[in-house]
Amino acid sequence: MLPLASTSVTFIYINSCSKYKYFIVTGTPVIFRNLGAITYTLCVVSWVVGIVVMLAQYYLQPDMLMWHTFGYYHILAMLNCLCALWYINCTAKGRAAGWLAENLHNALQSSDPASRLAEYRDLWVDLSHMMQQLGKAYSGMYGMYCVLILLTTIVASYGCLTEILDHGLSFKEAGLFLISFYCMTLLYIICNEAHYASHKMGPEFRERLLNVNIGVVDIRTRQEVHMFLTAIDKNPPIMNLNGYANINRKLITSTVTSMATYLVMLMQFRLSLMRNAAIAARRAAVAASVNTTTATVLNK
Repeated sequence: MLPLASTSVTFIYINSCSKYKYFIVTGTPVIFRNLGAITYTLCVVSWVVGIVVMLAQYYLQPDMLMWHTFGYYHILAMLNCLCALWYINCTAKGRAAGWLAENLHNALQSSDPASRLAEYRDLWVDLSHMMQQLGKAYSGMYGMYCVLILLTTIVASYGCLTEILDHGLSFKEAGLFLISFYCMTLLYIICNEAHYASHKMGPEFRERLLNVNIGVVDIRTRQEVHMFLTAIDKNPPIMNLNGYANINRKLITSTVTSMATYLVMLMQFRLSLMRNAAIAARRAAVAASVNTTTATVLNK
């Protein structure tokens, strides 16, 4: 599933960018070397990681049987494949933006830099639009993906804390901690790759334009540089899940904050239940003692 999906998405990107605009504007084609080998390797790695994680759970969780693990291999492989698909697309767009930025000096050194900068600006707007559409196209799938990671991490962390408080440290807590670490690693890869692609397309591109010596270029070129900077500000290359959330490094911190909040609430709820249970047990013990005393007096 991964090689076909990732290759098709990337080839759509290559066709629309390289054949029709990128090659015409820059004179260099967009070539992602070893794309097929990378996608198939990531597919195999996704299955291997899923199997290793579940086998670790089998050995660390004392109440898990081997046949229980067969219901989770394909689920973990799917999560890993979706993460790999996001990695491939973000890396492709980040590299294309980096190559476009490297070719920017050719436009400034041409005989008509103003017209060349205008072509580069139109191409950059198209690339930024593609980057924004990537998040919108996968908004439902990766939105549920992030929610699943959040819920799984909260449940695993809560189980790990309660087991430590009730029974102390053991291999079971290590298995729950492994699940939390695995989920947060997937979230980190997704957020970090989106941040990398956005940074290549936005801040790094803006920095190259700001380093242009305005004093040695003509008025038209100076205006095109200002228009290019305005286009970057008006069309920020942000990975957005159709308006629900921005995929960047800030999502990691907000997710950790939400998990900490929910864990505190769950622990407070657990302490309240334990306190109520202790009060009920004490009252039952007092009532039983009174009944025993009353029965003893009556028997006498």
